[in-house]
Amino acid sequence: MKVLILHMRFHPDLTGTGPLVTDLATDLVAMGNQVTVVTSMPHYGGKELAPEYRGKLIHRSNFNGVDLWRTFVYVPPSASGFQRSINYLSYTMMSVVGGLMAEKPDVILCINPPITVGFSGWLVSLARRVPMVFNVQDVWPDCLVLIDQLRSPLLIRTFKHLEKFIYRVASRVTVLSDGMKDNLLRKGVPDEKIAVIPNWANVETIRPVEKQNGFRAANGLNGDFVVMFAGNLGFIAMLDNVVETARLLQHDSNIQFLIVGEGNAKAGLVRRTSELGLKNVRFLPTQPKEMLPEMLGAADLSLVTLNKQLGQLNVPSKTYSIMASGRPVLASVPPDSEIASLIKTADCGVGVPPEDPVSMADAILRLANQPEQLRQFGANGRRYVEEHLSRRKVTAQYNELLREVAARKN
Repeated sequence: MKVLILHMRFHPDLTGTGPLVTDLATDLVAMGNQVTVVTSMPHYGGKELAPEYRGKLIHRSNFNGVDLWRTFVYVPPSASGFQRSINYLSYTMMSVVGGLMAEKPDVILCINPPITVGFSGWLVSLARRVPMVFNVQDVWPDCLVLIDQLRSPLLIRTFKHLEKFIYRVASRVTVLSDGMKDNLLRKGVPDEKIAVIPNWANVETIRPVEKQNGFRAANGLNGDFVVMFAGNLGFIAMLDNVVETARLLQHDSNIQFLIVGEGNAKAGLVRRTSELGLKNVRFLPTQPKEMLPEMLGAADLSLVTLNKQLGQLNVPSKTYSIMASGRPVLASVPPDSEIASLIKTADCGVGVPPEDPVSMADAILRLANQPEQLRQFGANGRRYVEEHLSRRKVTAQYNELLREVAARKN
């Protein structure tokens, strides 16, 4: 089977869905498929393209058996909504070019965000006369509206029409959770068109390690109780509440907050931390992939945070990596969310109300004095992802679905 994947992120972009798409593509190759990925030139968290990509529209290479086509993309100098829109649109247009230049596939897999990649996939599928599968990592435009990042009535209507169109022309639509499926069902997407396939934990590479490791030593954290947030520092994570929690706990010198990653909200978070004069919050850039096990293992407690209105529309896959590392989760998420349900089912941590710094601070103080409970939470989480959410099991579901769609030639 020849598979064409369209997605904006790929290795070495180590945040968001970049690592997931990299894993999926390489696993599909290992399963005997011929895989082409059309992605953007690496730029996440940077202000410009790396020198080897400048001045080029297309850069083609091979990555672990994947035929990799990187396209030119506009790199926004700031986190403004307008400039990020140009960033998304530049990839949307260039992904069509790359998709038409690459070898004809048997099936196309488009992975959002941005949702506009579904339009790219439709154009390529129309020209190549092959079916398209649309993967929903975030429900756009609903998520953007709820976190107040999309306000224009005209743009909201445009995105809603585009969303409806993509769901209609896609042969199948995959979502991460039953909550996301319910959202699509309410929008009129037929039940038989929707497949629920969760993201996964890379249990082979992310394994429990000693807490007192090289990452802790390198960052001077050996004697601290480390509360970590690692991942995409976007507005959806509501990390201003984590900074406020740190303010409430600033007089407890043993508790340190470590925020690792890049994203649109980072500059504001750094600025707010400085304004408050907080000494118990540190920021680090996205860490190299090979450092991930030690970084996750260095935490005493890892955070998963969500906007209080996004319970059924967003499933942070970072949760699975935390669980794979054998570390406990403190989830500041809506009680009806998929993550809250997962934490309860796996018994791998505790939940607190979203956007509630006081409750988060109280939970941290309580858990800091329960080392045996934290150890048990971590062991429970590791066991759960091994049994239910391992990478090989989940990517095999994608392989099966893509083969089914390719065989039908809808």
